[in-house]
Amino acid sequence: MPRPLEESPYSFTVPALVKEVPAARDRVVDRVRGLGLDLDEELIGDLRLLTGELVANSVTHTQAPCVVCVRWTGERLRIEVTDGDPTLPVLTQALSMDEHGRGLFLVAAMATEWGSHPCAAGKKTWFELAVPVSVADTTTTSSISEVAAEQALVISEDSARPALAEPVPIAGEYARAAHQAA
Repeated sequence: MPRPLEESPYSFTVPALVKEVPAARDRVVDRVRGLGLDLDEELIGDLRLLTGELVANSVTHTQAPCVVCVRWTGERLRIEVTDGDPTLPVLTQALSMDEHGRGLFLVAAMATEWGSHPCAAGKKTWFELAVPVSVADTTTTSSISEVAAEQALVISEDSARPALAEPVPIAGEYARAAHQAA
């Protein structure tokens, strides 16, 4: 039986480089498979695309590392990207010749649900994908130690820009309460 949302998080740090986005997508897919979710290729493609959009937005707009968290709710797969900038993302209308500005529209169109909210670290932007029952029935559980996502963000002494600690699994009581309130 799948574990509840607050019991199955996994997170890692993504350096502040756009070239790190493909590796972040791969790590998310690996973690989903580690949860025992056997998603079809279409859902894996959606997962990769939406993860890439949120991570690329984070590192591009903050020019700082971010923390990516994978959660399984028992019905939905939730990917959260936490960064140190408290400015919430806004959907904007990209013009036909614009090279940027369509990522959040893709997230809004393809995700089952998505959103962003302030957190102690700055902001958390997330999306959820519904997982078919046949896939969810095959899930297994794993035990991972938990630390709050906000604890992964630290302010370095020589910079006002947030920096991230080493990759850590996250959840903790504060993160659970903040997530459940969202």
